[in-house]
Amino acid sequence: MFKLIAALCVLVTLNTNASQRCISKLTDNYAVDSRSFKVDMDNVDLNSDENDYIAQSIELIRAVLNFHGCDGDRDINFGHGPNGRTKHSCQNLVSDRPVSQACYIETSLGFFFLTRDLQTTAYITFNRWD
Repeated sequence: MFKLIAALCVLVTLNTNASQRCISKLTDNYAVDSRSFKVDMDNVDLNSDENDYIAQSIELIRAVLNFHGCDGDRDINFGHGPNGRTKHSCQNLVSDRPVSQACYIETSLGFFFLTRDLQTTAYITFNRWD
């Protein structure tokens, strides 16, 4: 039983260290608290339904993490953050205008805002938790 608990503690520590390294990469070694990214969605393999904006947002965030030296699968948790269970939502900023869609995604690393233009570009803003 002790070995199982010790192994679990080691895994949690390794994941925490990996997450901290990822935050360091995303914030230019903690020089900034937030950072914006521009993503050409033609260069990202999106597997989710085109109308499932939350799932697409998560895929885009994972792609940004991978591109910036993080592991988009292991360094981030989309279900649990420092404040407990995370929240995600997408909505039109202007009613009846789907082009005004904006998403808010909470994670273990921080929270993200995502918007898209009328072409194939997504804009992602990362804000680390204080």
